[in-house]
Amino acid sequence: MKKILFTALCLVLTVASADAKHYVITVENNTRAPVNWDAFVTRAGGEVVETYDFIDGALLDLPEEQAQRLMDRRAPGMTIEEDFVINWIKGDSSALKALNGYSGAENSVSAVPSAAPAAPLKKAVKVKKQAEPLMNTTVPSNGELPWGIVRVNAAGMWNITEGAGVKVAVIDTGINFNHEDLKDNYVDGVNYTGIKGLVGLGSPMDDQGHGTHVAGTIAAARNGIGVAGVAPKAKLYAVKVMNAKGQGSMSAIIRGLGWAVKNKMNIVNMSLGGGPYVEAMHKAVKSAVENGVTVICAAGNDAGPVNYPAKYPETIAVSASGPDDAIAPFSSRGEEIDVMAPGMWINSTSVNGKYEELHGTSMACPHVSGLAALAYAAGYHTPAEIRAALKKAAEPVKGLSQEEQGAGIPNAKKLSK
Repeated sequence: MKKILFTALCLVLTVASADAKHYVITVENNTRAPVNWDAFVTRAGGEVVETYDFIDGALLDLPEEQAQRLMDRRAPGMTIEEDFVINWIKGDSSALKALNGYSGAENSVSAVPSAAPAAPLKKAVKVKKQAEPLMNTTVPSNGELPWGIVRVNAAGMWNITEGAGVKVAVIDTGINFNHEDLKDNYVDGVNYTGIKGLVGLGSPMDDQGHGTHVAGTIAAARNGIGVAGVAPKAKLYAVKVMNAKGQGSMSAIIRGLGWAVKNKMNIVNMSLGGGPYVEAMHKAVKSAVENGVTVICAAGNDAGPVNYPAKYPETIAVSASGPDDAIAPFSSRGEEIDVMAPGMWINSTSVNGKYEELHGTSMACPHVSGLAALAYAAGYHTPAEIRAALKKAAEPVKGLSQEEQGAGIPNAKKLSK
């Protein structure tokens, strides 16, 4: 029987039994010898969907009864987890358009628990003047910069670097790569939203809007139109893992991280979250970081503890602030927070080719991914170096706890070596 090696992505296109489900299985492979998943799954009574070379794992179709037997008898170091599908941006404000007069506390973030209601959101016309001015702040006068880009002082680094050549993967709903503010920086992508995640089931074009908005904050071009991103010359890669409803499988996100490793991404933006701790997902994040990919994640929008995957210690977790520097009422918080960034009334690229304002830690996260791209271009290359540089560049906000803001809001000017 042919071995299925970890060095290749192997697909079995036969039809599983009606009662079969998808399970992600990983092993601690100390010998580094190829795992014969074909033989393994034959004994288990299922079939291989694909293998993951970067985490010693595989996605299998197994009858539920057989999967339970494997769970009961699994060897030390083996994990067996059902592949769930959830809305990773549920409660995210991607669907909320901050229109004039919008103050909808009841609609701001539906996931905010009643025990911790969100305060009414009152739109600020201008960024509130700081008690102390930002250090070395530079604001070009071309009117292309949203308030969040100004707040992190992105332009303060542009005389040194605009992030040219840095590879940033947006693991999300795709990107509208035809948008006039994104097309010059967009390079490539992949779509993992098929039933079995088969490559080639469509382009990574965004059909929801979330990923396009995120991409604009990271790297919208400085072209005199629309908006500019934090790193306006960084290279964008769309890794589509969620469909038009914001839904995606755990295995799709694992595949997305594997794609980022294989294609040598420098930065990964994951403005998504939800669900429980998942060992396979944690292994995927750890493998990406071990392979030199800096993984930056949104903290979550439930006003409670930090969500996964931001909760994994290898990631850089980002909370959200408003124009007055207060923590956004919906922002998750906790000891895992590394830094805070603007996340309310963030104007960025829209899937329809225009622009829109959205709220969420999903909107805060790409500010930090753009800053990470600037840091990488400035010479901080490893995930540990980039984390340290972001924290060193951060300026604490008076009155906020470390659980709310981490080290504070980074000032791009302070990323220069």
